[in-house]
Amino acid sequence: MTIALADVRVRRPQQHEALMQELQNEANFPTFRDILLFSAAVGYRQERSVPFSAAAGDPIRYETLTGPAFSDTLVSMIAANVVAEDPEIMDAVRIEERIKIFEEYANGGLEFIQEQVNVRHQPAALVVVDLVAEAFTESGGAKPVSVDELLSGVTWG
Repeated sequence: MTIALADVRVRRPQQHEALMQELQNEANFPTFRDILLFSAAVGYRQERSVPFSAAAGDPIRYETLTGPAFSDTLVSMIAANVVAEDPEIMDAVRIEERIKIFEEYANGGLEFIQEQVNVRHQPAALVVVDLVAEAFTESGGAKPVSVDELLSGVTWG
């Protein structure tokens, strides 16, 4: 059965609802969508994918999640790198699988951020600033890259 793209939704993990509220109120993330996108990037960078079953609030429509131009690419890149041996993961009919992978990395990223809050005894907003600064320091700063460079290491068959 194929699901219409308009019906695809992204869940927020219930166990991190308080952290997401803190990130929205104190770290100035305008929406839960933005928190999930940041958390998925953190989870992927930390190689932390954590399944969850209990969801908080109303799920976010996929079209809303992918409003920012980069976000659909982020969701697809994470899936393409996680399931690198299966190029069909990018098929339109497998959007729910890509979303599940994204959700699990977002949950893993939120788990990592919460651990950092607990270990560093800092508010989540400062942890976010430190994580961003660390990423830029380690990578030498933001540089323009092509899609080929972003997908390096991915083989299709």
